[in-house]
Amino acid sequence: MAVNNGFFFLLWILFFAGFRSVGGWQFADVCLLLGIIMTVVGIAGVFFGGYRDMAGAILRAEADALLTQPKAVLPRLLARESLAHGWGDLVTGTAILATLAGLEAARLPLAMLGVVLGLVVYLSASVAFASLAFWIAGARSFARDLTDFLLLFSSYPGSIYSGPTKLIAFTILPAGFVVLAPVELVREPTPAHLGIAVAAAVGYASFAILVFHMGLRRYQRGETPTSGN
Repeated sequence: MAVNNGFFFLLWILFFAGFRSVGGWQFADVCLLLGIIMTVVGIAGVFFGGYRDMAGAILRAEADALLTQPKAVLPRLLARESLAHGWGDLVTGTAILATLAGLEAARLPLAMLGVVLGLVVYLSASVAFASLAFWIAGARSFARDLTDFLLLFSSYPGSIYSGPTKLIAFTILPAGFVVLAPVELVREPTPAHLGIAVAAAVGYASFAILVFHMGLRRYQRGETPTSGN
């Protein structure tokens, strides 16, 4: 994964060798964006790796054993697996943030806060996508595709999005809140940018928890599909 990220990053290096900026985004800004998204995905994979196939776990009825225990189901579904390739993302992301993102020491706490807020939105969106499995038998591949599209949207400067794509990037596939809002918070640490990033994290987390528990109640009543692709 580190090698894969390296090749992707090389494309941006080649781009900025010929162009000074893209829509007002300079090389350090893109490094900040890539560093945040790679770190977010790395942390999610290493510590909450169950998110990648949560829809499959629901469809395979793997939540049955968890329902017999007193602890909350959602955190254990997230923590049930750790993805080895997440370490590649985590190492690459933190290395980019530490060396190429142009972060001053005073902005490091903001960058860490941006990563945390982006992580909350990313995991929340993934949980909401996976929760479709409580209603749709074929939700496993669909949920993974939506998460992959979210990563794709999160890997490019926000200036390339306009019209319908910008609406999608701040709603259904919330790349705007996974990485663009944290980047703006680090670049311009104003109360407005902080409020937007925090409100997005709280809002998406609340929505994901609500959708998951609505589906879990269906699951407990035996109304959930039991298999799918």
